Amino acid sequence: MSIAQSKRKLIAATALFIAVGSLTGAIATGGAATISYAQQGGDQGGAQDGQQGGRIVRQGTVTSSQDPLAGHEAHQRASILPLRTDGSVYTGVLTYTATEPVEVVVLNVESLNATERSILNATDSEFGTLLTSQLDNQTSLVINIITPDYGDSPVPSASIPFAGNAVWLHTLDGTPFAASYAVSAQVVPSQTMNSISNFTAAVTEEAGDEGDAGAADEDGGDGGAADATTTAAGDGGAADEDGGDGGAANATATAAGDTDGA
Repeated sequence: MSIAQSKRKLIAATALFIAVGSLTGAIATGGAATISYAQQGGDQGGAQDGQQGGRIVRQGTVTSSQDPLAGHEAHQRASILPLRTDGSVYTGVLTYTATEPVEVVVLNVESLNATERSILNATDSEFGTLLTSQLDNQTSLVINIITPDYGDSPVPSASIPFAGNAVWLHTLDGTPFAASYAVSAQVVPSQTMNSISNFTAAVTEEAGDEGDAGAADEDGGDGGAADATTTAAGDGGAADEDGGDGGAANATATAAGDTDGA
């Protein structure tokens, strides 16, 4: 083999090695990028799926940790759908099985103005007290606790429809647990529509209106009676008086005539 042929073979082999190496590196890089994206999406809960109008379909296994809400530190929870405060809600179905009899907690964001807060938080409120956890001066989380009827099942399992701003599995007694789940949810925009009235003020106003109406009726009745009495007395008195005078005059004239005739 000539030196020229040897050089050509060496160049060809080198080129082939570089090409194969580049292809291998590309495959490895692409695979690593795919795995990284899947892990990131799983950890973040699917940022694109979480947008308004999007659909979320997930399944997996979770273990519980301490409830993060103030005053609920003795409880355990496992987050299925994280809290949304962007004016949208999840609506869908959760199916799960757990190692302990768990509750399903759905959190709803409650936004109230100062007047509405004062009415609901009044110590003498006629409405009772909602179970909430305060986020800031104007926002609370209303805590909805759903306890499925597991019956005699040795494995606590259920399928629960929901609508709210977050979905958890939960134990009020603080028992740690693991759960396997599947969830299908739609993220849809929501509109806040509060309708809160001051019950005490409303009752007071109604009572005042009834009192005024009664007084008016009473006055009207007395006035009518007085008018009737006055009219009757006036008419009767006038009639009697006129009749009396007329009778007396006739009697006097008759008596005079009789005397004259006599």
